[in-house]
Amino acid sequence: MIRRAAVLAAVALLAGCVTPEGASRLAETYHGYLSPEQLEPLADAAIVGGRPAAQTAWLPPVAPGSDRWWLATAHAELRAPWAAQHFDCALDTRLAERPRPALSRVMGRLTADVVALARQSLAGAGAHRASRPFEAIEGLEPCERTSLASRAAPSSPATGAVLTAAYGEMFAALAPDAADAARRTAREIGWSRAVCRMNWPADVEAGLELGERLFEAAASQPGFATDLEAARAELAAARAEGLASPACAAERRALGQWRAPPPRS
Repeated sequence: MIRRAAVLAAVALLAGCVTPEGASRLAETYHGYLSPEQLEPLADAAIVGGRPAAQTAWLPPVAPGSDRWWLATAHAELRAPWAAQHFDCALDTRLAERPRPALSRVMGRLTADVVALARQSLAGAGAHRASRPFEAIEGLEPCERTSLASRAAPSSPATGAVLTAAYGEMFAALAPDAADAARRTAREIGWSRAVCRMNWPADVEAGLELGERLFEAAASQPGFATDLEAARAELAAARAEGLASPACAAERRALGQWRAPPPRS
């Protein structure tokens, strides 16, 4: 158990928070699918959804140092191509075995859209900014290092949840036979933001909903279908390799300690 936690902790040291600061390099590498004008209604929804009342919400009962805590810490890495590994178990493959440039391209362009959305939301948040859990509750320990940028970003919606929901919809489109598993994984990654005390549960739900809407908007743009088809071929080839991730047993153990609640009906 100690060794497994140590491995997850080592992975977590490489984790980057998906805030305008944390994903800026990736956003500069790729161009998003959506223009500022197309992002505007999503940004408006993000600002309206920022409710300070969410601060009174409960937090997942996950103890620091537990397997689920370390899994949440590892989930903080949401940059392509590394974030694809979070979906290995859902897809029964090992995506990091070799470069997947087409998959990284779609993930990178979706990240650029989410970063742009976060910037637009931050610019218009003003007094609507709700404090993050680790700021609102004295002595609360987040599971990752924080920065001035992450503290300044609004807690709602959870930007990491926006991105992981977009990833989940992408993998669901790439592998329809594993669509439910991909979406469940995306939901667990999104809820890891609450496990990490970085966002309130209501922020996570708002982010997951917004991420689905962002993916739907991106999927309607010129060039998206071509990018997705190339990524689909890469994923099919990866699954045909017959490899599995050795981390799946640890993931099952961690999720056995605590799982995200089901989606609201």
